[in-house]
Amino acid sequence: MKSHFLLALILVTMQTPFVVGQNPESTPEIPPTVVIGRPDSFPRKPLAPTTLLTPGAQAVSRDTTGASVEVITAEQLQKQGATTLLDAVRNRTGISTSQNGGTGSLTSLFLRGSNSAHTKVLIDGIPMNDPSGASRAFDFANLTIDNIERIEILRGPQSVIYGSDAIGGVINIITKRGQDEGQISFSAYGGSLGTHYEGVQYSGGNDQSYYSIAGSYFETSSVSQAAARFGNTEADGFDVGTVSGRFGWNLDDDINLDYVFRVTNAEVEVDNWDFGAPNPVDNLNRANISKNFANRIQLSKLALDGRLEHKAAFSLTSYERLDTNVPSVFWASEYHGETRLFDYQAHYALNDNHLLTAGASYQVEEASTDLQAQVNQLSTGVFLEDRVTLRENWHATAGVRWDEFSRAGQANTYRFSTIYHLANKPAHIHAALGTGFRAPALAENLFAFGNPNLAPETSKGWELGVTTKLKEDTLLLDLTYFRNDFRNLIVWNPSLFVLDNVGQAQAAGVEVTLAWQLNERTTLNANYTYTRSRDRTTGEELLRRPQHRSTLNLEHTLENDKTNVGFTLAYTGSRLDNPSGTTTALNHFLLLNLYVSHPLNDRWTAFFRANNVTDEDYEELYGYGTPGATFYGGLSLRR
Repeated sequence: MKSHFLLALILVTMQTPFVVGQNPESTPEIPPTVVIGRPDSFPRKPLAPTTLLTPGAQAVSRDTTGASVEVITAEQLQKQGATTLLDAVRNRTGISTSQNGGTGSLTSLFLRGSNSAHTKVLIDGIPMNDPSGASRAFDFANLTIDNIERIEILRGPQSVIYGSDAIGGVINIITKRGQDEGQISFSAYGGSLGTHYEGVQYSGGNDQSYYSIAGSYFETSSVSQAAARFGNTEADGFDVGTVSGRFGWNLDDDINLDYVFRVTNAEVEVDNWDFGAPNPVDNLNRANISKNFANRIQLSKLALDGRLEHKAAFSLTSYERLDTNVPSVFWASEYHGETRLFDYQAHYALNDNHLLTAGASYQVEEASTDLQAQVNQLSTGVFLEDRVTLRENWHATAGVRWDEFSRAGQANTYRFSTIYHLANKPAHIHAALGTGFRAPALAENLFAFGNPNLAPETSKGWELGVTTKLKEDTLLLDLTYFRNDFRNLIVWNPSLFVLDNVGQAQAAGVEVTLAWQLNERTTLNANYTYTRSRDRTTGEELLRRPQHRSTLNLEHTLENDKTNVGFTLAYTGSRLDNPSGTTTALNHFLLLNLYVSHPLNDRWTAFFRANNVTDEDYEELYGYGTPGATFYGGLSLRR
């Protein structure tokens, strides 16, 4: 019934009379000529709004990029009241998530139907996937969004540039680069479930240097991780403190030194799901404590009158996790993981329409537990990518990569993409074909009960889409078909009683996105994703991936030209879960969130938001609790 309501609301909204547009007598033209041979150099210079960083690990124009990319800006995050990375990405195109309880609980993300370990997460080029995790999957629960300039979500296999784990796509978090005079900002809010947040940031810069540094603390009593419908009443709290920064110097006209770091300390109370039990139950004493430190230093140099750029960087990421009350002596309680990465890239513009990129990387992963001595895996990779303008309105990219792992052997990948702007029409066609891989996590091939003979998981994916502008260029519509075939998936082989490369799966579907400037004060953004994911060995639907996922966001500025009001309506279709080995269908649900902001003067802004306004009773995972209606309010200062 609620899915019918969502569809009706979208249709009614689209019938809103059109008020403002461009001159109807204007003639659509192809985009202006883009010189790909001289891209802006980031972080030497700030990122332009029309520039993307993730598709080629360098600043490139969106008009020359055939990949499917979604950009979430700092302004959007602030308007919608996002606190964590999960808040920022959970309602985006092609994404579905599942969380083991309330805020701060373990969270998995499925991008285009791929596994949770098939999305690579980066902060300014730093790989954030935990090498001590069971599958190296990233936990989206406790990364806060303070000091973030933008988030770029790149969908489809991306291993040519980013190596292992980039099978379903890449989520790249870009730290704020300070500019102009020093500016300080502060925000604080509080509300339901004993929730409060405080954050401060200071940033600035000029032609010679730039800086941004931020700190925040977030705490909530949350809800019981084990669902209340089974009689669980203990609230499982969560708190996280974060300090992050970016500092850079343009040492000369052609040399830049850039340093970024992020420190996170988090604690979340958790409940038990004992072996053979039908559902999770309260544990009054158990918590997961995690500490993470990530940093990267990069030196870049321009040569040959700016046509050649060298980039050399070193990254180090460290994870420490502690389970204070493990349910069994057979499970470890302390985990440590560390990733050290050296990477080099050279971007050479053969001419104004031809950009060649070569890169090399050397990475060391280490992991240990209180029950497992330290193990490691070394990997080396080299890649070559060519970006070329074939015609004024036609751009293409082709790349290949070779990787060698000390434990898992070789992995070779390729990727092609293209974008073609239709002549005399505000539309373009985009397409991509590529392969990806995920090397086995250290826990899968070197921990106790692992299989040292595991090979990398692989995928082959392609997409074809069309983007067009309608309603006198005030409505942007994109329709994309995608497919990704997964092979050599690491699954449990009961006949051999060991992990083995015997899994095969396929995910295919359609993504629809819409951005509409209804009038001077009102904007509408909507997305819909249909995903059909199947285990090709058994023919069964993959767990926790809804076939239907859609979001509608409407924003309106009141006539006082100050107050901004918005709502987000998010629909998640039915999907399968497998608690205790029994397949269960989870019901679809619809969540309505509201947000309001109003500047009190030129420095202070008041804001309010309400989540799950209709107090929907729903489950993301079988047996785990979710919040009902919650309300928050606060103030922000900028000076």
